[in-house]
Amino acid sequence: MRCVISFLLGSVLLLTGCSGQPVAPLPAPVTLQGLDTQLQHLTFEHRHQRHQLIGVLHHDEESLRLIMLSPQGQRLLTLLHDEQGARFIGGSTFDPGFSATWLASRLTWSLWPSSALQHSFAGSQWTLSEDGNRRTIRYQSQVIAHVDQSDDCLAIHDIEGSYRLFIAPLDDTNSRIPATCPTD
Repeated sequence: MRCVISFLLGSVLLLTGCSGQPVAPLPAPVTLQGLDTQLQHLTFEHRHQRHQLIGVLHHDEESLRLIMLSPQGQRLLTLLHDEQGARFIGGSTFDPGFSATWLASRLTWSLWPSSALQHSFAGSQWTLSEDGNRRTIRYQSQVIAHVDQSDDCLAIHDIEGSYRLFIAPLDDTNSRIPATCPTD
């Protein structure tokens, strides 16, 4: 039990450093094509610490939902982004120290088509540029994050928050996370 509590506290501290950043406008959920529920391996790196979680991601034309679980399967928090905005919904075991809108904005940078992001950014000081499999998100011309995408791994490097998030698919056939995402 002590290890679980330490893990939860470490995860909270890891993600708390992200809370003071500007928040990007969010595209409407209807602009994202629906997809079956995905089980994902999440690796967070922040200040020379690495924490691994399990993510359950589901989105359809009405909403995006991310459930974050400890490696032992305990639900830590649930993010919901729909036409009413982004918010955390009941059953979370801790206060993450960052807003639901902040977390949802980082997810949209990797999931939404670039046309929807650019439409959402229109009239704001946010911009998106793409070079191959890399997206660069800027606020007031300052690079906020890079999103690198491959078939095996999605990497979000949030420069402003000094963290990296690696997302790899996880299913019953994966006995080991692909080497393209760090796991050690």
